Amino acid sequence: MSYSYNSISYTLKEMYDQRWTADGTTSRKFARPQNTNADKYGLSDAYIFDGSYFRIKQIQLGYTLPRTVTKKFLVDKLRVYASLDNFFLFTKYPGLDPEVSSTATSGMGVDYGNYPTTKKVVFGLSVTF
Repeated sequence: MSYSYNSISYTLKEMYDQRWTADGTTSRKFARPQNTNADKYGLSDAYIFDGSYFRIKQIQLGYTLPRTVTKKFLVDKLRVYASLDNFFLFTKYPGLDPEVSSTATSGMGVDYGNYPTTKKVVFGLSVTF
């Protein structure tokens, strides 16, 4: 996964943690994080990160009430459920989300600082008459 140096205003926390400072530290990975330093990354691999990840897209737990209970309410089938969508992401990628990137073909695999995938908690009731 590549991080876009053009959007330097959205800078990774790692860039601040590993930035050069005037205290004489020479083992830092990044230059000072400012707009005028964007050119230092244009031809560099400093913005290339491992974008591998494992995401559990959905976990759902449900219970269908027995027909002996539901027919008292003139219901054929009644199911109650809860779902967690996009809740678990396992990665070492320093950006917000390794799954989101540009929709353009030329930007595939490039993180432009888009919002991460939304997490949802869904509760539901399925009734069949």
